[in-house]
Amino acid sequence: MRVLFFLIALISIKFLPADIIEVMRFEEIERYLEPDTLIILDIDNTLLEPIQELGTDQWFVHRRDWYEQQGYTSGESLEMALAEWEAVQNITKVMAVERSTPGIVTQLQQKYIVMGMSTRGLALATRTVYQLKDIGINLASASLTAEDVPLLNPQAILFRKGILFTSGTHKGRALLKLFEQLHYTAKRIIFVNDKATHLREVEVACEESHIPFIGLRYGFLDEKVKAFRSDIARVQFENFKMILSDKEALNLIEH
Repeated sequence: MRVLFFLIALISIKFLPADIIEVMRFEEIERYLEPDTLIILDIDNTLLEPIQELGTDQWFVHRRDWYEQQGYTSGESLEMALAEWEAVQNITKVMAVERSTPGIVTQLQQKYIVMGMSTRGLALATRTVYQLKDIGINLASASLTAEDVPLLNPQAILFRKGILFTSGTHKGRALLKLFEQLHYTAKRIIFVNDKATHLREVEVACEESHIPFIGLRYGFLDEKVKAFRSDIARVQFENFKMILSDKEALNLIEH
């Protein structure tokens, strides 16, 4: 009887509709793959990151918190930090979080549907596609649809080139709206993200929709995030904002 109970327990654990697991390397995704799995990948601090402190996810959080310390409301702080972060994204160079990541993504795309999902908004949609291209990733090659899919969640979100841009809205609800629009039924989902809060949003949505779900909390950059150098980022930002006058520019040309 004890053996029977143990076997039933193991089966129950294996087929739980939702689970969140810590992983440190991107290659660990392969341990949790089964046929008909939809693989969803976060972008920032999962697939790519800026080559310097300025423009990183951790820099954005630092700037938001700094504005709140200056007396701005949480909403105002978020908007100002986001505007700065987006400005940097439009010019910064990026690199893969792990050198092996682009190759692994390409291999996964040969067997599975793979899509991206990001907090980024519509203003960075095309820029994000080019950033990923720069590191050797094309999420449009094995995606749900090749068409742009605009949605509301409740504000505007967009599925473009294999990436769902959720504009800071609830990721789980955004994902379900995309499925509904495309008349797509996911049989099983794996979502890789460095933030547990975002994983839980999708976890809840999958539980409500009875979709088996595994959330992989990706921690490769955890130590780097903790070691964030705000002093370095401050100097980089101060120089980023500097626009030379015509006279200053001419002076540099002549000398």
